[in-house]
Amino acid sequence: MKLTRRKFEIIQEQAVKELPCECCGLLVGRKVVDHRGNIDNIVIEVAPCRNDLFYGRETSFEISFREYEEVEREAKSLGLVIVGSYHSHINSTAVPSRHDIDFARPGHSMLIISLFSGLPREVTAWLRRDSGGFHQEQIRVTE
Repeated sequence: MKLTRRKFEIIQEQAVKELPCECCGLLVGRKVVDHRGNIDNIVIEVAPCRNDLFYGRETSFEISFREYEEVEREAKSLGLVIVGSYHSHINSTAVPSRHDIDFARPGHSMLIISLFSGLPREVTAWLRRDSGGFHQEQIRVTE
Protein backbone atom coordinates (compact mmCIF):
# COMPACT_ATOMS: atom_id res chain seq x y z
CA MET A 1 0.00 0.00 0.00
CA LYS A 2 1.25 3.44 -0.86
CA LEU A 3 -0.08 6.80 0.36
CA THR A 4 1.16 10.34 0.93
CA ARG A 5 2.27 11.61 4.31
CA ARG A 6 -0.69 14.05 4.43
CA LYS A 7 -3.25 11.26 3.81
CA PHE A 8 -1.55 9.23 6.55
CA GLU A 9 -1.79 12.24 8.91
CA ILE A 10 -5.51 12.71 8.12
CA ILE A 11 -6.18 9.14 9.25
CA GLN A 12 -4.19 9.64 12.48
CA GLU A 13 -5.95 12.94 13.22
CA GLN A 14 -9.38 11.38 12.71
CA ALA A 15 -8.49 8.43 14.96
CA VAL A 16 -7.51 10.72 17.84
CA LYS A 17 -10.46 13.10 17.28
CA GLU A 18 -13.07 10.33 17.41
CA LEU A 19 -11.86 8.79 20.67
CA PRO A 20 -13.22 6.94 22.61
CA CYS A 21 -14.87 5.44 19.51
CA GLU A 22 -13.26 3.71 16.58
CA CYS A 23 -12.86 5.87 13.50
CA CYS A 24 -13.34 4.53 9.98
CA GLY A 25 -13.05 5.55 6.37
CA LEU A 26 -12.43 4.43 2.82
CA LEU A 27 -9.26 4.49 0.74
CA VAL A 28 -9.68 5.62 -2.86
CA GLY A 29 -7.09 5.20 -5.58
CA ARG A 30 -5.71 2.74 -8.10
CA LYS A 31 -5.09 -0.98 -7.92
CA VAL A 32 -1.86 -2.09 -9.59
CA VAL A 33 -1.53 -5.79 -10.37
CA ASP A 34 1.83 -7.16 -11.51
CA HIS A 35 2.44 -10.08 -13.90
CA ARG A 36 2.32 -12.56 -10.98
CA GLY A 37 -1.03 -11.26 -9.71
CA ASN A 38 0.41 -9.35 -6.73
CA ILE A 39 -1.74 -6.36 -5.80
CA ASP A 40 -0.37 -2.95 -4.82
CA ASN A 41 -3.05 -0.46 -3.78
CA ILE A 42 -2.09 3.19 -4.40
CA VAL A 43 -4.14 5.56 -2.22
CA ILE A 44 -4.95 8.90 -3.91
CA GLU A 45 -7.76 10.09 -1.60
CA VAL A 46 -8.91 9.35 1.94
CA ALA A 47 -12.67 9.47 2.59
CA PRO A 48 -13.39 9.75 6.35
CA CYS A 49 -16.70 8.05 7.13
CA ARG A 50 -19.14 8.03 10.03
CA ASN A 51 -19.01 5.03 12.35
CA ASP A 52 -22.63 4.01 11.82
CA LEU A 53 -22.92 1.67 14.80
CA PHE A 54 -25.28 2.84 17.53
CA TYR A 55 -23.84 0.53 20.21
CA GLY A 56 -20.31 -0.80 20.47
CA ARG A 57 -18.50 1.98 18.58
CA GLU A 58 -15.67 1.73 21.12
CA THR A 59 -14.71 -1.72 19.85
CA SER A 60 -16.09 -1.93 16.33
CA PHE A 61 -17.17 0.07 13.30
CA GLU A 62 -19.59 -0.01 10.42
CA ILE A 63 -19.72 2.11 7.27
CA SER A 64 -23.27 2.50 5.92
CA PHE A 65 -24.01 1.04 2.51
CA ARG A 66 -25.28 4.47 1.41
CA GLU A 67 -22.03 6.19 2.38
CA TYR A 68 -19.98 3.44 0.70
CA GLU A 69 -21.99 3.88 -2.50
CA GLU A 70 -21.53 7.69 -2.41
CA VAL A 71 -17.75 7.36 -2.09
CA GLU A 72 -17.71 4.68 -4.79
CA ARG A 73 -19.72 6.89 -7.18
CA GLU A 74 -17.45 9.90 -6.60
CA ALA A 75 -14.32 7.75 -7.00
CA LYS A 76 -15.62 6.39 -10.30
CA SER A 77 -16.30 9.92 -11.58
CA LEU A 78 -12.58 10.65 -10.97
CA GLY A 79 -11.46 7.46 -12.71
CA LEU A 80 -10.58 5.84 -9.36
CA VAL A 81 -11.88 2.93 -7.27
CA ILE A 82 -12.19 2.07 -3.59
CA VAL A 83 -8.98 0.16 -2.84
CA GLY A 84 -9.63 -0.42 0.85
CA SER A 85 -10.65 0.94 4.21
CA TYR A 86 -9.12 2.11 7.45
CA HIS A 87 -10.17 2.16 11.06
CA SER A 88 -8.76 2.44 14.56
CA HIS A 89 -8.39 -0.03 17.40
CA ILE A 90 -8.61 1.47 20.89
CA ASN A 91 -6.15 0.05 23.46
CA SER A 92 -5.72 -2.99 21.24
CA THR A 93 -3.17 -4.17 18.70
CA ALA A 94 -3.39 -3.30 14.99
CA VAL A 95 -4.35 -6.83 13.95
CA PRO A 96 -7.64 -7.61 12.13
CA SER A 97 -10.48 -8.73 14.38
CA ARG A 98 -13.12 -11.27 13.33
CA HIS A 99 -15.41 -8.36 12.36
CA ASP A 100 -12.61 -6.80 10.29
CA ILE A 101 -12.09 -10.06 8.41
CA ASP A 102 -15.82 -10.33 7.67
CA PHE A 103 -16.03 -6.70 6.46
CA ALA A 104 -13.03 -6.73 4.07
CA ARG A 105 -13.49 -7.29 0.37
CA PRO A 106 -11.11 -9.41 -1.71
CA GLY A 107 -8.28 -7.34 -3.18
CA HIS A 108 -8.84 -4.52 -0.68
CA SER A 109 -6.29 -3.17 1.77
CA MET A 110 -7.26 -2.62 5.40
CA LEU A 111 -5.21 -0.08 7.33
CA ILE A 112 -5.51 -0.33 11.13
CA ILE A 113 -4.22 2.33 13.48
CA SER A 114 -3.84 1.28 17.11
CA LEU A 115 -4.19 3.90 19.86
CA PHE A 116 -3.12 3.46 23.48
CA SER A 117 -3.82 6.16 26.08
CA GLY A 118 -5.10 8.40 23.28
CA LEU A 119 -1.92 8.26 21.19
CA PRO A 120 -1.16 6.37 17.96
CA ARG A 121 1.16 3.47 18.72
CA GLU A 122 1.09 1.11 15.75
CA VAL A 123 -0.18 1.17 12.16
CA THR A 124 -0.46 -1.92 9.99
CA ALA A 125 -2.00 -2.75 6.62
CA TRP A 126 -3.52 -6.05 5.55
CA LEU A 127 -4.50 -7.21 2.08
CA ARG A 128 -7.54 -9.46 1.74
CA ARG A 129 -6.68 -12.30 -0.62
CA ASP A 130 -9.13 -13.31 -3.34
CA SER A 131 -8.95 -16.84 -1.93
CA GLY A 132 -9.76 -15.59 1.59
CA GLY A 133 -7.58 -14.64 4.52
CA PHE A 134 -5.18 -11.76 4.92
CA HIS A 135 -1.53 -11.09 4.60
CA GLN A 136 0.25 -8.11 6.08
CA GLU A 137 1.43 -5.62 3.51
CA GLN A 138 4.06 -2.92 3.63
CA ILE A 139 2.90 0.70 4.05
CA ARG A 140 4.93 3.09 1.93
CA VAL A 141 4.44 6.73 2.96
CA THR A 142 5.58 9.25 0.35
CA GLU A 143 5.96 13.02 0.37
